[in-house]
Amino acid sequence: MKKALVLYVLTGLAGMLCGQGDEDLKKQAAAQPKTKNLSDTGWIRGGFFSTNISNSTFSNWAQGGSNNTTLIATSSLFAIYKSETGKSIWENYLDMAYGTTRNGRNRIPDPADPARLITNPFVKNEDKFVLLSKYGRKINDILNYSTLFTFNTQLFPGWGPKDLLKQDNHVSNFLAPAFGYLSVGLDYKPLKWISVYVSPLTAKYTIVREQRLADMGIFGVQAAEYNDFSDTIGGKPPRMTRRGQRFRTEVGWYVNISMINDIAKNINLQSRLELFQNYKATAVNRIDVNWQNTINMKVNKYITVVLIHQMIWDYDIDTKLDEEGMQRNWQIKNFFGVGFSARFGDSLTP
Repeated sequence: MKKALVLYVLTGLAGMLCGQGDEDLKKQAAAQPKTKNLSDTGWIRGGFFSTNISNSTFSNWAQGGSNNTTLIATSSLFAIYKSETGKSIWENYLDMAYGTTRNGRNRIPDPADPARLITNPFVKNEDKFVLLSKYGRKINDILNYSTLFTFNTQLFPGWGPKDLLKQDNHVSNFLAPAFGYLSVGLDYKPLKWISVYVSPLTAKYTIVREQRLADMGIFGVQAAEYNDFSDTIGGKPPRMTRRGQRFRTEVGWYVNISMINDIAKNINLQSRLELFQNYKATAVNRIDVNWQNTINMKVNKYITVVLIHQMIWDYDIDTKLDEEGMQRNWQIKNFFGVGFSARFGDSLTP
């Protein structure tokens, strides 16, 4: 009898615990935030992360070829707040990427002593930190008053294309340069996945943190100035009369066209076109252009093919420092990679 009583008590306690466990699970499930999208109010947050690695090696290959290894990591994050009334929306986007590549064998001859082998270094081929923040107040279903702020820079030093062994000084660095826009205007959204932002009043800023780079004037800032003649006594070099400009501002009009959409099943396109023109410069070739397109093609849950194409035109930037005179050219960058990818957080779909 005692054994039966003990058995009943234990059974009852187990039932109570199981019931309590079920109730806890239900409460936890109810407390878990549901996946949100642009149609929901409050904060939605999420992003995308991918890593890509490619490697090619050759040994006694009659047709020729060069060993190469490339690694790149990209990340795209967003945080968007939509008020309960739907009258205001605050959008924040952060894109980051870093990549390196090595061409040739692991060990190469030392330029100073060809008989000695040295490590063939990896060279940076991608370095990006781009922040965009936009706040809008609703006029109607497709038009907002908006203010916009953008910030573009890189995270690590960069060397010239011919300086693979990093023997000379770097030609770029964190905040050298950095540029962006601060503007007020109208945001036209005919569809949920496209935005056309137009501003008649925009301030463009350019920062060159390092004085040595500012003195060179290679990112559109005013270069250092020197006297016209050297000190003939002692053969001294020309004397600097004014340091290079480290901060530059321009005022003009600005257009930002952004699109994020699934153009096919498992294929997502992100495109952003920026146009800016200083009011002091009226020629068409003085319009700054920055256009980047990114295509993510999902093969399965974790594998993605990534294609990136970016074009930049800036009349004030010398694209070939090793040539005499100002060299103005389109800056073009392409990338193709296959690797691991993962999405997290909420969805940008409406």
